[in-house]
Amino acid sequence: MGRGFVFLIFSLPFFVGCNIGGTDISDPIGEYDSQKDDSPKIVAGFPWFTKYKNPTAYIPLECYTDTGKLKTGEAFANPCYVCHNGGNTPVDNAGDWQNQIDWLRFPSNDNPWLNAVAPEKTFEKLLNNGKRWTEFDVVSKTVKDNKSGKTTSIDDWIRQNNWEKAYLSGSYIGGSSPLGLGKYRLDVPPLYRWNGTDFVRTGFVDSEGFIYTSETLHTNSTNTWWRVYDWKHFPGFFPTNGRLDSAMIRLPEKFRKENGSYSKEVYKINLSILECAVKQITQNCDVEPLDTAILDRYRIQYQTLSDGVRFVVVPDKYIGDASDVDVWQIGKGFTKIGLYPVGTELGHPVYYIDPDWNTRASLGGKTGHLKEFRYMKKLNMQNLSSSEGEEEESVAYKAYDNGLMPNDPDTWLMGGWIEDSDGNLRPQTEEEMAFCMACHGAISGTVDNTFSFWRKLPKSAGWKDTDYGFSRDVYDLKYWAEKINDIEDTDASFYLGNIYGKYRPEDYGEYQFYFTLSNGIDHFRSNREGVCRILGYEIYDVSTDSCKDSNNNSLDFSVASDYIKITSNINILTDSTLIGYLNSDGSIKQSLFLPSRERAYVLNGRYIQVVLSQQFVYGRDLFGKAFGTKDGGNSLEGEDFYSMKLSGPGFEEKGLIAVFRTLLDF
Repeated sequence: MGRGFVFLIFSLPFFVGCNIGGTDISDPIGEYDSQKDDSPKIVAGFPWFTKYKNPTAYIPLECYTDTGKLKTGEAFANPCYVCHNGGNTPVDNAGDWQNQIDWLRFPSNDNPWLNAVAPEKTFEKLLNNGKRWTEFDVVSKTVKDNKSGKTTSIDDWIRQNNWEKAYLSGSYIGGSSPLGLGKYRLDVPPLYRWNGTDFVRTGFVDSEGFIYTSETLHTNSTNTWWRVYDWKHFPGFFPTNGRLDSAMIRLPEKFRKENGSYSKEVYKINLSILECAVKQITQNCDVEPLDTAILDRYRIQYQTLSDGVRFVVVPDKYIGDASDVDVWQIGKGFTKIGLYPVGTELGHPVYYIDPDWNTRASLGGKTGHLKEFRYMKKLNMQNLSSSEGEEEESVAYKAYDNGLMPNDPDTWLMGGWIEDSDGNLRPQTEEEMAFCMACHGAISGTVDNTFSFWRKLPKSAGWKDTDYGFSRDVYDLKYWAEKINDIEDTDASFYLGNIYGKYRPEDYGEYQFYFTLSNGIDHFRSNREGVCRILGYEIYDVSTDSCKDSNNNSLDFSVASDYIKITSNINILTDSTLIGYLNSDGSIKQSLFLPSRERAYVLNGRYIQVVLSQQFVYGRDLFGKAFGTKDGGNSLEGEDFYSMKLSGPGFEEKGLIAVFRTLLDF
């Protein structure tokens, strides 16, 4: 899908001497207009020269975190490594540190994610009547829109089954125009609903994770061939931070058939082969139980296990009618690289959190009300002979068609629904879709531009909807920790060598390492309750700024923070007895992932404020209050970039014991 772009080159004085692209984010409007022109279009040139209200939407909020350097002069928190590391495959790039430094130096780089750092300019801005646009009342658990005069109960809002409504109405993104990007109708029925008294799991999903169009008849004729899977969530992508989801996959029709007839068993084998491939496992890969007669027929080398099958050698071809499709792409040195076949579809519903999830723990906090439904479809196979830059350094946006937009470099078609001001799902606008581009480009924390399927839980445990540890099958496994040491940038490799003797990433759990490198449970050190739960204290008491457990034992938060700080002599890396987020069997507690009732209401309420005002272009990641540095938070704002006096590449001799140079030039 090749398209032409115009690249404009200007000198630095030009950037300094003008308002970039005429974009003024001091008085945002950003209201969704259902009557606007949504015809396919291309926006070309530097992103600063677009009509977008957020001119750098492809740089996510996470990249604006203060690592501690601004406030203390020393950086002690580096969450950046989870996305920017040695790279999982040749198409998931790494070592592009200089570009990451350069983008900070443009004078336009005030933090554009105003919903997080300056909500008083967006969904809480003052109206002519002296009232704020929206107001969240934590006591009554309501949100008021002072433009319309409407007051919304959070409980009533999350009990709206908007997914089911969109599914039954045939809602779609894209369109039928021959000049467009295609059309996708939401063909995934809801996994959960409010039944009038309770949140319940629907009957559309069977015990193996297959999704059907009927709740009572599960046959090939009613099979959508979508299949949900459970995965170990990407570090920080947790419900306690406002991110609650399901994940599902569907392969093209030929992968579901043998000799022209649908075969669930053939499809399961092809999914298992793909699972091994995207995990980059070529031998001894353990998967779910499979039909061994079919494996024998295709001469696949395997061993039977008590709870599954082991591919002794992962096949080079898929089976059934997809027998002509290669499993592996061949990289440099004839290395086998596992990528998704063209036509693969991925679905990603994002939910509001059930504040009373612990009374329905098996649902993992799910409700019947979605914030978004995200969709991806593989368009093209990557060219392993070329080296694509990371999406964050991309300088051009793509075609847009009613909620659909290709990523860069045109390997995936991305789409999405988001809520209108009444809570119904609508196609995302062009600028709202640009928000998705940063993470689903070619950052090195992904596999084939994706985050979840390569992190699927092993065997049958992974073929169910995510329950966030309810089944006690999520462990703090080490996902390719050795990749952290494989850095293309020689300066970064040298810096890693300075600290490698003290902390070897492969010696620790993935989350254990992330919590300590980030000094928190999220990228911003904003979630004090989550920090308490890392250490086994269920409650954060804001009145005393301390962590408490069920026996009323307490720990001052400053001490708790030090226990997950990389620069501390005593932390959860040096003393694993401090770890409190594991069950006795070593699995991760559900309470690590899911928030308290009080926190869930705050996360839901703040997000509803954005929905009522339709201010999505200024961010979907929210905190309990403004969390920019001016308000005592850890999200950088405009003047911060100058006060730190960025002067060029280089490392500090002391401060952060970290793996990589972060965006703050150390």
